[in-house]
Amino acid sequence: MDLRIDMSPSYQRRGEIWSKWKRAHLIDSILNDFDIPKFYISNFLRAHSPLNENRKGYAIIDGKQRLGAIFDFFEDKFPLNPSFKFDDDPSLELGGLFYSDLRLRYPAVSRRIDSFSPTIMDVVTDDTEKITELFIRLNMGEAANSAERRNAMQGPVPALVRELAVHPFFMRKIKFSTARMQEFNLIVKIFMFEHLGGFSDTKAKNLDKFAKEADDWSREHATDENPMGPYRETSNRIYEVLERLNKEFVDRDPLLTKQGEIPIYYWAARNFPEKTNELRDFVLEFSELVMDNMRGQRDEQRQGNQELTTYYTLSRTTNDLHSYVGRYKIFEKRFLEYLRAPGRVAGRR
Repeated sequence: MDLRIDMSPSYQRRGEIWSKWKRAHLIDSILNDFDIPKFYISNFLRAHSPLNENRKGYAIIDGKQRLGAIFDFFEDKFPLNPSFKFDDDPSLELGGLFYSDLRLRYPAVSRRIDSFSPTIMDVVTDDTEKITELFIRLNMGEAANSAERRNAMQGPVPALVRELAVHPFFMRKIKFSTARMQEFNLIVKIFMFEHLGGFSDTKAKNLDKFAKEADDWSREHATDENPMGPYRETSNRIYEVLERLNKEFVDRDPLLTKQGEIPIYYWAARNFPEKTNELRDFVLEFSELVMDNMRGQRDEQRQGNQELTTYYTLSRTTNDLHSYVGRYKIFEKRFLEYLRAPGRVAGRR
């Protein structure tokens, strides 16, 4: 890989999104002379730029997955797909071969990718907004989800969310896929709740609005001494809660597979800091009660507990304000009952 290229500027999406099949399919397209979309690269060689975060000559704006796939193929990190056919000579059995195999056995074919000359759009600007707006515009289609587009926005919220994303709770404890920045989506929801001091709708447009309002605040009030203002204070409060949650839950915790439930657990840990060490045991018991209640109604046709049924029903629409308020009200009530239960040993049921 060319070390002069910064493959991970802050506005970029996380790598390793493409499967090996998809990366090999790109090589298929190059070898068979299909058109490849343009690459957009920041050029920092012409002048000093504050956007050059990692002091390299270039930084990728759009085309990271494609460029990474080409580099990885050159390094024998994946072979051609088994179904690969070379259109100029279909009799050649090239499927499953690595780049080094092609160079050794079929040099005429390997020259197709050796001589591949991508279309590069050279972007020269000192304006962060123009870089990030270009990235967003290029990825407004299916390729970029809301969390990825929000990460490319300006202002305190995306920057602080990136900081929180490397907390051990999100790095080690959660057990859902983070390939497309799903944890960023979860963090900004928690961030908004903490900043507003209560629950809110967490549909994408509301999260984007929250991030935009933070950016507006930054433009009017941020200083070199205090660039994040109240948003840094919010981040610090979240960090304190995450520290407690991190101690309570286990690595890749099976109780942390549902993103929609984690804000409820967070809010309980926030409101009852001295009882966070009781939280996981309660979540385990409560989750089993909710599921047993629903199985009983479905399989045994027995009348269920209305409160638990309501919680389960509300959990099906996790982004609505009504759902957050209703679920947390039930969760807190049950948590307090659990804490007051006679004969319970603190920290273990």
